[in-house]
Amino acid sequence: MLNIRLEGKLPIYEQLYNGIARLVSSGELFPDEKLPAVREVAKQFGINPNTVQKAYAQLEQAGLIYSIPAKGSYVSGEKAAAAAVKEEAFRRTEQELLNACRAGVSLDEIKSLADRIWSEGRNGDL
Repeated sequence: MLNIRLEGKLPIYEQLYNGIARLVSSGELFPDEKLPAVREVAKQFGINPNTVQKAYAQLEQAGLIYSIPAKGSYVSGEKAAAAAVKEEAFRRTEQELLNACRAGVSLDEIKSLADRIWSEGRNGDL
């Protein structure tokens, strides 16, 4: 079973992707650990198996997991998974910063937000 909560405005496959990525990057899922089968995950969350397959496909494309035909999906090696999580976070942050810039958010506002987030993260408040 995956310890993930699916709620919010993001599409379910993105929430599942983000949840598994978090479990991988935090070390709750170990390198080469087998992930639950698509049908098991779909049953656990009451969602369509195609939604789970889409999340797994994106996780594999990002380098967080790998698949072995007829055997299942597994967590990628520790370094590869951590690098993939960092790369994806950087890509998403870059896109959101571009959106903020276009919306007129100042660099000082962005720096203030980043300082607050890093401060809370170090204190365990996130």
